[in-house]
Amino acid sequence: MYNRVVVYVFIYCCIGGNSMELIKLRGRTYYISSATNVGVYRYRNGLCTLIDTGLDNTTGRKITQVLENNNLKVKYIVNTHAHPDHFGANNFIKEKYPGALIVASCKERIFMENSILEGIVFYGASPMHGLSTRILKAHDTAVDINVTEGVIELENKKFEIIPLEGHSIGQIGVTTEDNVIFCGDAFFSEDKMEKYPFPFLFDVGAHLNTLKFLLDTNYECYMISHCDVSLENPKSLIQKNIDNVHQNLEIVLDFLAQPLTREDLTELIIKKYDIPMNISQYFITISSVGAFLTYLLEKQSINMDIIDGKMYFYA
Repeated sequence: MYNRVVVYVFIYCCIGGNSMELIKLRGRTYYISSATNVGVYRYRNGLCTLIDTGLDNTTGRKITQVLENNNLKVKYIVNTHAHPDHFGANNFIKEKYPGALIVASCKERIFMENSILEGIVFYGASPMHGLSTRILKAHDTAVDINVTEGVIELENKKFEIIPLEGHSIGQIGVTTEDNVIFCGDAFFSEDKMEKYPFPFLFDVGAHLNTLKFLLDTNYECYMISHCDVSLENPKSLIQKNIDNVHQNLEIVLDFLAQPLTREDLTELIIKKYDIPMNISQYFITISSVGAFLTYLLEKQSINMDIIDGKMYFYA
């Protein structure tokens, strides 16, 4: 049963709680516990790199308070991806620390600098009012440094950038010299999967490839964005994420035993999981349904025909 207070599947309504603190992971790698966890790598000179920032100015204000309490100033912000709960506080923090530089992948940069694109992707045209809420649309934020796969140096410290696409078009993971990886939304905790069993995905195939890649890695510590604790051995959890995707693929295939439009299939998914509805939630759900349909079409597991002006999918 979905929690009816939350209306954003897998791109969480991330407003930080009243209390945040800086928690050590390994070496000089820390995180600030929040609705969207914020990675912190602290340098010896009192500067730090943040990995993601959270949803909005309220979150940003709390983050800067934690940093001030620990005598830290922000030099870099590395964003794992361009969903508002991960970069919505960028501008607030950059105003607080004017010299800070923002780092992101080329694909995610486009959305961060033109945040209206998120609504356009969901709707296919100029987005209606219900797609312009802060949950779907952050303020535009300029990206200073583009990154691709490989090692970058920030303040003479090496960070490895790892493609973790699937949940979004160009999501990246960030690994510190302490062998800690910040995974963004590459996989989800068990409690999140229980609350949100139908995941929000941009590309199902890429997401499965990301999960299989992570399954074969051996970092000392894994930090995901929506989890209360860090993970030293997440392999069983990653496998459960894989199983969840395959389970939903089977559900979609079962529904497509009869020809259905994308809207028909979305209705069945909404009813099956009792997903609470508003305009933004509907388009988030139908978008993810589209990702599952694309994957099944590419695998030639389903077919598609246009009949009487409607597009039907069937197994």
